[in-house]
Amino acid sequence: MKLYLRHIFRSTVVVALGALLLTTLMLISVDLFANLDTYLSHELPLSTIAYLTLLGSPQAMIFALGPSLLFSATYFLSQLHANNEYICLIGSGIRPLKIILPIIAVGLLASILQFTFAEYVKLPLSKERLVLEEDLFGLRTTQDNRNITLHDPEGRYVLFARHFRAEDDRLREVMLLLFDEQGNLTHRIDARQGSYDEDSGYWRFHGVQSQEVGEVVTTTSHETYDDSRIDLDPSYFSGAGGDIDQMDIQTALHYLHWMKRLDPNRYTPLAADFVKRILDALNPLVLTVIAATIRYSLKKNILLFAIITSLVVAVVYYVVQMVTMIAARQGVLSPIWAMVIPSIVVLLLAALQRTLSRRG
Repeated sequence: MKLYLRHIFRSTVVVALGALLLTTLMLISVDLFANLDTYLSHELPLSTIAYLTLLGSPQAMIFALGPSLLFSATYFLSQLHANNEYICLIGSGIRPLKIILPIIAVGLLASILQFTFAEYVKLPLSKERLVLEEDLFGLRTTQDNRNITLHDPEGRYVLFARHFRAEDDRLREVMLLLFDEQGNLTHRIDARQGSYDEDSGYWRFHGVQSQEVGEVVTTTSHETYDDSRIDLDPSYFSGAGGDIDQMDIQTALHYLHWMKRLDPNRYTPLAADFVKRILDALNPLVLTVIAATIRYSLKKNILLFAIITSLVVAVVYYVVQMVTMIAARQGVLSPIWAMVIPSIVVLLLAALQRTLSRRG
């Protein structure tokens, strides 16, 4: 590897690791102090507090990685211009693109590592923390839901439930409409509650009033009623806005596939959350590209410039992303565009800054 490439890689990575360490420790401290009152009120031992904090550290590292690389790239490029090293490299016949590409390569490598780390380290540890917090504090991390309507993809039934309690997989105030192969309504079933039978894999309803629809409507009452067609997994009833982040990718894709057919209204926010989960791994790469787009002309106070620039870019990027994700969850924007628009906005601002600084 050429000497200048080694210098760029080493300088960028060393500063990024230092910034990552400091930012991660800061985020861990914020998490610790935010939950300290809860820990103390439950009289948790120090070892348990430390373990809970440790389980949350992978999430803190993921949050910190993108801004840390942004600061590293900004600081390195500022220093390169301030010390006239950039002019020396250009004068040696090295093209500007060859100076930028190694930094972008570091961002790409960081994105790959972040995706792998998030799926194989952060995901299981965050699940473990949720379970532990539920045991220690009695927190309800389960996803109860209200006013659920699910449609069978094959058109055999429509199920409405007033309330779903995830703790014991129980439905309350259920209305079930059954249809024949021609799509004609054959039965309306009202039940006081329904419970999921794990052995049989389908739902059993209790306190049932059944109406058979024909030339004459016949009404009968039953203590219990079950139908092998009603075999939906309880997870389809839960308020699973956050559960998509706790599933492995294959399970999440399968869940989204069925939710799109069962309940299109709930599919939209779930799809937005899943796309964000996948594309969040590109944050280090995107922020590195943004850093490479900015024009650097200051000769003094480059550390302060790097800090301020990183803060401004990160705040604008994540605030715009937050707004676009809200729009995506409401179905106003495509989830992919919701993740692309923040990058475009910040890149345009960086290009504008570059143009104005040249004119100045």
